[in-house]
Amino acid sequence: MLKIKKFELNDGTYFRYKKIGRGKPILLLHTFRNRLEYSDKLGDLLKKKYTVYSIDLPGFGSSPINPKTVYDLNFFTVSITNFIQALKINNLTIAGESIGAVLSASISSKIPKQIKKIFMFNPYDYDSYFGQGIQRGNFFAKFILFHISLPIIGQLFSSLENKFILKNVMGGGFFNPIRLSNEYLNLLCTSLKKKGYVYHFRNVLQKFKKNNGIYEIYKKIKVPVKLIYGVDDWANQSERLQTQKLLKLDKFHVIENCKHFSFLENPEEVFNIIHS
Repeated sequence: MLKIKKFELNDGTYFRYKKIGRGKPILLLHTFRNRLEYSDKLGDLLKKKYTVYSIDLPGFGSSPINPKTVYDLNFFTVSITNFIQALKINNLTIAGESIGAVLSASISSKIPKQIKKIFMFNPYDYDSYFGQGIQRGNFFAKFILFHISLPIIGQLFSSLENKFILKNVMGGGFFNPIRLSNEYLNLLCTSLKKKGYVYHFRNVLQKFKKNNGIYEIYKKIKVPVKLIYGVDDWANQSERLQTQKLLKLDKFHVIENCKHFSFLENPEEVFNIIHS
């Protein structure tokens, strides 16, 4: 069985990571609310051609939470940049989805000489209020995220999260909700009672908004970029065109039969885009 390793962070916690395959290095970064296993199907396709690194974003998955840490764009960026430099990974490709896509951009702007190319799948860069994108998934997600955003009652709503709530909120990100397997859903549920979970959940969504420096980072990117959206991703057309313009791209790629979670729902198509 593959051993999951730990990388120590500056706040006294760590994040889990694994390394598989052989060849050119690629780092896979998951979406909000997911974990390194989110990339397992994609990693299995990539491992014959690449050395594949998958991580828990700080505080996600089975990685611990520090309730004193501010889980903003800078903390995530510094943590993953330190990981890349500590492991001396060069000529690195990064493929990130949702906030992982935003992080691929921020990391490449910080250490451009170590980054070969980035793939930005369904970047989550347009929120003007708490969980705006997630709320677009379905009515259930809108109801839950609105109440979680409230000052006092929000902590209570977040602490009540269970498998039923998680399944229905996550389902709003799938073109075909069947692709959210019960096995993976059970794995996600292991994080619900983790110490600091409610703080982390709310803190990340409060910090990942479009006015928190994301667009300024996009303007500074100097490495090759490919921008990809699921045909029914939460980002609307004007938001997609805005990101395309900021990244100075002529176009963006579209994945058919896909919403927000392409690494899980469309791993073969994602592989083909990366490997083309």
